[in-house]
Formats: sequence, structure tokens, C-alpha cells
Amino acid sequence: MALEIGIYNRQEKTSRNGKVYIGYVLAFKPKRHGAVPAAASIPPFYIRDQRGGTQWIRLAAHTLADAKIEAEKQQHVLRAVAQGIEVVPSDTNGERLASKARAYLAEVEANKAVATWRAYTRTLELFLESCKRLNVADVRREDMLAFKTFLKKEELGERTTYNHFLNMMTFVKWCGHSVGVKKNDWPAKPEREPEEYHLDEIEKLWKAATDGERLLLNAFLNTGMRNGEVANLRYADIDFRNSLWTVRPTDGHNLKNEESQRVIPVGEWLTKKIMERKVEQRRKESDLVFPAPEGGVDKNLLHVLKRVAKRAGVSGGRVDNHKFRSTAITIWLRDGRTVPEVMAYVGHRNPATILRYAAKVNLAKAENRRMVTKPFEQFNGIGD
Repeated sequence: MALEIGIYNRQEKTSRNGKVYIGYVLAFKPKRHGAVPAAASIPPFYIRDQRGGTQWIRLAAHTLADAKIEAEKQQHVLRAVAQGIEVVPSDTNGERLASKARAYLAEVEANKAVATWRAYTRTLELFLESCKRLNVADVRREDMLAFKTFLKKEELGERTTYNHFLNMMTFVKWCGHSVGVKKNDWPAKPEREPEEYHLDEIEKLWKAATDGERLLLNAFLNTGMRNGEVANLRYADIDFRNSLWTVRPTDGHNLKNEESQRVIPVGEWLTKKIMERKVEQRRKESDLVFPAPEGGVDKNLLHVLKRVAKRAGVSGGRVDNHKFRSTAITIWLRDGRTVPEVMAYVGHRNPATILRYAAKVNLAKAENRRMVTKPFEQFNGIGD
């Protein structure tokens, strides 16, 4: 039976009111001839199941050619079900490891941030390089231990090694498969030391930046927002009257967790500058505040900071946008904001991270150190 159903993928679309969003677009139509647009070849791919209303079935295929083959098989299944024939699902654990990896990455790409998709993609690339198993069901504890050893030989950092191992365990769980990993099998999870940009570094960066670059860096520093949150910020997300900036999910950008949807109080001076630029550039409410030079979401905001840091001569330690988030947390705590307040500003679910920042801030205060060390002054000079 020839393929008679359409195949879709998710592409950038524009609504009638000019809003840009990611929606389902017909990538393949039976009996349609001619060249296939490049955008139509980008996975993940979907077909429609219109029983009881439209439902989207994600295909595991990574190319449009493979999607056609898979869609034809699904077509047989859908028609059999429509005729009242019971279809027994195959054992998903019997599927090829590489095929399941593609399906999983397609789901991550559709539902998570780009950075998350890239991280899982790299993890699965490394695992498929280290593991020669063909099926998901064949993966065992010894394969995960071999993966850990493989990562160490790659001379990756301890935290990077832990993250790859965690990502792989998340994938295995998604497959519905248990590998029997024990608690002591996990790599060490070193906690990253809270870092901040010091005032002299910020002054160098600000002086080396152009007006547009300085506005972007101030947005990172004054809000504590994540890279993807700033990249997807629109003018409609800013309450200019009360100087409140809202972080919310959008088509094509999912937030890290429920707590990530939040409202952040921002200095009126910075909100005013954003408003002035909106008016000057005649931007609409639906426009991005910091779009890419060619338009659309800028996925390379880190490059802006790297360029400014190079001109400013700031190179010690980490130099990235996440460090502005750490700096904002530190400044809020140092100024007397409570742990719950700061958790709300930055969208943290677990207080453990903010408590680590708070502990460092407290130890940095001379009066606190004196309170801790004063009881031991009685031993000074004994036996000298």
C-alpha cells in the first residue's frame, strides 16, 4: 500500500497578528512533486491520528526518507485499528539502541530548551561510541560502568562526567529499561563553587561594551535570568509601569521547571532604557528584546559576552552568562534578601543551591568571621 498520509515537522510560523511561533508544518504530501525545502527535512517528524480529535504521533525517523517508511507502517496500524482489529504493540525494549536514541532526542528537541537538547545529543553520541550493544534491552550495569571509564579517559571534568552519566540514566529510564546501576557506581558530583563577577571586572566589561552590548549584559546581571530566558524575552513580557519582567514558556522554548515561570523586579532605570530602545526602533509588543542580527531568537548570546570580555581583557576563571546569574544571587543575598525571595527571583526549586551561596556570603562578612573565631582567642599565646 502506497503512503497516503502526510508527514509533518515543526517550523517557525507567523500568526495573523505578527507573532512568531513554532508550529506543525506539512513536510511531505503524497503525490506532491518538486524539490523538498530544506526546512522540511529537519526532524522530528510527525503524522496525524484524527481519532477523537487530532493527535500527533512522533516518528523515530531522523531523515524524511526514513520517516516515509515509518509513516507507511503506522498507516497500516491506524487503518487496522479503524477496522476494529486489535494491534499488539511491539516490545519497545527490543528496538535498536540507535533508533531509540533518535526518538528520544526528537522528543527532547520538541519539549526542552536547545541547550538541553545539545547536552543530551552529546551524551548519546559518547555512549554509542563507547557501547557496542545493538538493543536497549541488552544494555547492562557493566556498560554504564564502561561508559564512566570511557568518560574519564576522555579527560572530561568531574562535573561533566557526572552530567553525562546522569543524562544517560535519564534516557534509559525513558526507555522503560533498568540497568541495575548501584549507588556507588555513580561518578562523584562535585559542587561548583559559587562565583561572581567582581566590581572591577564589571566596570571593565561595561566600558568595553557598545550601548547595545551593555544593555544585554545589564539584562543578565540585573535579572539573574538564564541564557535561553533572555534570548526569548519579548517586550510583552515587561511590565513597564511597575518595572517587572516576566519569564514564561513560549513556542519553541520550554522552561527548566514550573518554578522557572516567575516575575522579577528590575531597576526602573534599566526598564526605562529598554522602553526607550523599543520606541526608537519602533518595536512591537511581540518582538524579541534581544533578537539575532538576522532576526529570530539569538542562540549565540554567549558570543557577545566573549567578544566584550576579550576587548576588556577579562579572562580569569569562568567568563559566561551564567556567571551573571551567580552574581545576581550573591548581590541579592548580600543586600539582605531572604533565601525564599532569591529562589523566587531565579526560579529555583531546591533551596540547597541558594543556601550554598548564602553560606559563602555570610563567611565573607568580617563580623561573622569574628563571631566564629572569638571564642578561640583565649588559647592565643598559651605555651609561647
